[in-house]
Formats: sequence, structure tokens, C-alpha cells
Amino acid sequence: MTFKQQHQAVLAEYEKFWERKNTGRPILNIAYTKPNTQAYRAPATLEEQWLDPEYNYTAFKKRTENQEFLAEGIPGYFTNFGPGCLSACLGGGFQLAKQTIWFDKEQLITDWENPPAVKFDEQSEMWQLITKMQERFAADPDVCFSITDLGGIMDIVASLRGTENLLYDLYDYPEEVYNFTKEVRREVRVAYEKQVDFIKKHDLPFITWMNIPSEKPWYPMQCDFCYMISPTQFEHFVLPELIDQASYVDRPVYHLDGIGELPHLDMILDIPGLSGIQWNPGAGKEPLCDEKWFDIYKRIQDKGKNLILLWALDEKYEDKLEKFFKTVDPTGVYLSGNRFSSPEAAERMYENILKWTK
Repeated sequence: MTFKQQHQAVLAEYEKFWERKNTGRPILNIAYTKPNTQAYRAPATLEEQWLDPEYNYTAFKKRTENQEFLAEGIPGYFTNFGPGCLSACLGGGFQLAKQTIWFDKEQLITDWENPPAVKFDEQSEMWQLITKMQERFAADPDVCFSITDLGGIMDIVASLRGTENLLYDLYDYPEEVYNFTKEVRREVRVAYEKQVDFIKKHDLPFITWMNIPSEKPWYPMQCDFCYMISPTQFEHFVLPELIDQASYVDRPVYHLDGIGELPHLDMILDIPGLSGIQWNPGAGKEPLCDEKWFDIYKRIQDKGKNLILLWALDEKYEDKLEKFFKTVDPTGVYLSGNRFSSPEAAERMYENILKWTK
């Protein structure tokens, strides 16, 4: 039985979410670890952790076996080669670390008089690693795996140039930066469409690092770099790339990462074809269910966009969650949670949500 056949009913609920036709309560991706289970062994090396298809496949299967899913909970493997891995397919390097893969340790762009040619390289080490990982998971029809995290277009440029250098370049070499970004934009589309074709070939729903299934291809657009620039610079350098990307992604979502991106929100919401916003306030800020963010949620929903809140279901904030569920319109809203202290805590969370949304 294929993944689609196994999860047919749940996948239908996700389509209601995407079409903003879910009623009564938000879509809930809830998972918890079963009692008396043993996790798969830790990776022996960084290479095994990030690059070894067999280790990652076996660890994922073990983790999934150890999990129980509630509501619209569904397993999915994130093909994780670090955020913005496409830079390593355009001539940049990469460096493995315990928590991530770095792409900004070497600067490919050293001056703007002779910038490097921008060409996606299918034979690059990084793309070959991505392909081998996905091929391993594709060999199992019970598994759904994601499009990899290609990265935001301006973030890729920042990896190739260096973030601080690029900030100065916006003032000193604005035309050169803009033209180079257009070239990267073209190659991002090439890589994205290759990923989409690979998923279609294996007749899987489309997921990304957010693990939200969709019948149609979708992708989380982003620009972490825009946290550090003005709305005027955002409009000139970033907005055109997002509009272009949204024109060929069937269900484009924007990853709104931190309060520093809020000055750009109105422009993002006006992007033609935008499906939704995934909001992350940032480390040390109030939780996603806090009423501080309710006005932002209303702005998003008033524009007819989906609202995605990852890991929002946290038992520590039960009072705040109750107010959230009784206040925020559930239409086109998705929340997830898998960090519960016990199976009972997860079950109690789900039961409370059903009670709060009656």
C-alpha cells in the first residue's frame, strides 16, 4: 500500500486546509513518543548524521515506529542538508556542524567587477548527496519525503558573498547585486522544478521542512536577510524575487521569521498568488498562542491567507492556547506539536482543543 493510500483520509483534510475549507477547528499535526520505546542510536560522525542515506532512513523509520499520531498527525521525512543548500550547487562550499550545515564560510563572490557565473550544477557534490538521500527514501513506498531546503534567494547570495559584505553592497553596488540576484532566481527555479519532478515521479504528496502535505507543489519562500534591511530595500531587492517565485509555485507560503520582518508584512501579503504565512516570533519572544500576536493573525487572515504555526501546541501554555482557540478564526489555520512530556499530555491537549472548539 502506498503512502497516499495509507493516509487518504488525513490527506483530504489537508486539502481542506489549503483551500481554506476546514471548519470547526484548525488542522492539527500532533505526535508523541510511545512509552517504553528506544530511540535509534546517535550518529557516530557528522558525515553519518548528515550525509549517510542508510543511517537517516533507518533512524527515521525507527522514530516513526516509536510515534503515535493524533488528529491530522502524519509522518514525513525532511530532506535536510541545511538551510540554503542550493548555494553549494552554484559553486559555494559547505561545512558540517552538529546543529546545521554552514554555507557562508567561504566567499565565492570577492568583487562585483568580475562576479562568478551562476549555473546550477547537477553534478555538484551537494546535489548528488541530496539525490542519493531522496532515492533511498523513494525506495520505500510507505515513506513521504520532502523537497529539500533550497533557501531564500537573497539568503543564497548572502552565503556566496558574506552577509556583512552584502549589506554594504546594497549601498555600494546596488545594480550589480540586483542583477546577480536575478541570475540566482533563475537557477533556484531550475532546482525547484527538478525536485518537484522527482516527487511527482514517485506519486507522493508534496511536503517541505514544515511537513504539511499538499496535492499540489508548494514551497516556503523566505528571506532571513531581510531582517536587517529597510522596507525600501526590501521592496527593491527582495520583493521582485518573491513575486517571481510565487508565480511558478502552486501554493507559495512565506516563512516570516522574527519580529524584524514585520515591517515587510504588508508587501508580502500583497504578493499575487500567496497561499499563506508561517509565523515564527523568534527566540525569547512570547509563544505563538500569546494574544500579543492576534492582531498579526488577523492581518494575515483578513487577506484570505493560510496561517501556519509550527510547534505551537505546548502544554506549558494551556491557558493561552484556550484563548487562542476561542479567539482566532480556525479557517485555513494549521498548528503542530510533538514536544509533549508524556502521551497523556498529548492526549489531554487534543481533548482540550476539541472542547475549546465546540
